[in-house]
Amino acid sequence: MPATSPTPPARLKWTGLPGVELGGTFQHQSDITQGADATAGSAKLVELHGIVNKGPFGLKALYAQWTLDGSGPAAIGADRQLGWYVEPSFKLSEQWGVFARYNLWDNKADNAGSEKKQIDASVNWWPHPVGVVKTDYQTQDNDDGKNQDGFNLGVGYQF
Repeated sequence: MPATSPTPPARLKWTGLPGVELGGTFQHQSDITQGADATAGSAKLVELHGIVNKGPFGLKALYAQWTLDGSGPAAIGADRQLGWYVEPSFKLSEQWGVFARYNLWDNKADNAGSEKKQIDASVNWWPHPVGVVKTDYQTQDNDDGKNQDGFNLGVGYQF
């Protein structure tokens, strides 16, 4: 079976107020694995998000859900996958900022015991206008009991 390209997503975005963005995406792929797995079938993605930036304060929220057809995803209980997050942030100065994020996702949403919840607390430092150093602590509570708490360090560069 020849591989097929995914259908370009349909996107809708509203920016009618300064500092506010509301949007969503819908995408359908007739062959999610592009011919690599005949049991995978088609897939649909729905995403909704909101972003508010007012002075030093920011707030982001997102919800997304995949619906996967085919016997492969159904056989492992992964035919519906969903997740969302809420992330408030505050820029303390031009060089320092903080944010927190609450995430919830489930890659096997129709099964009990597969949900994951995570809380992140972060400090960001911009030593240069196009570069950032990020550090955060995460605490993850998984329904299966395999929790993953940890410390993350990242570097970003905008070009």
